[in-house]
Amino acid sequence: MARAAVPNGPGVLDRGLAAVGFDLDYTLWDQDAFFATFFEAASAEFGRRLGCGPRRFREVGAGALARLTPAHPALFDRVLHQLGAWDPRLVAELVDRFHRHRPPAVPYPGVEGLLGRLRQAGFRLFLVTDGHPAVQRHKLAALGLGAWFDPAVFTAELPGRPAKPSPAPFRAACAILGLAPERCLYVGDNPACDFQGARSLGMVTAQVPTGPFAGRDAAEDARAHLRLDSLGQLAGLLATAEVGP
Repeated sequence: MARAAVPNGPGVLDRGLAAVGFDLDYTLWDQDAFFATFFEAASAEFGRRLGCGPRRFREVGAGALARLTPAHPALFDRVLHQLGAWDPRLVAELVDRFHRHRPPAVPYPGVEGLLGRLRQAGFRLFLVTDGHPAVQRHKLAALGLGAWFDPAVFTAELPGRPAKPSPAPFRAACAILGLAPERCLYVGDNPACDFQGARSLGMVTAQVPTGPFAGRDAAEDARAHLRLDSLGQLAGLLATAEVGP
């Protein structure tokens, strides 16, 4: 197994860690599947209404997703612009339909086994995720992972809706856990938002190489302490870490 890069030194895990937290999309599952099923489900109706046909609608949607990533705030605007059919009412309709999309979902291979090993080792598990709360709650339930996390923090449900990289959702998770941030490790995929807020509170952070953000760099204070070769590597790294009460 390849060794993780530890920018802040090997002692970064020697803190009596008591909890491990996770991002959801592209950390525990491939969110591309959610968008693919959405464009598939919407293609017949919108392809007919826009006069481009279902296949063209799916292709343009997939292309925009690959170029812009799901984090882009104007993804549906770009799709409609490319199809020559932009209209704010159509954008709003697509957004509403997306929020009501409820496809099946499966986690990355090995995720449930990893969570089980961490729980067995004595770690408490928590989740911090951005996005529309009803959509994120559906994903968590469809993935069958909801029972693993206490708490599951949905940033859009907090006062002021403080999305990552705000430290507020991480502070909220620590308050529910009753733990200092220094006792927690947070795992995510996107250096643009997953690590800066957690690091600013004193959490240890780890980046997994999955999803469209894996190759992106970030400022020093926004980088993860650990860069993993895979999510499964986490269990090995934590096997020798001291688990605090």
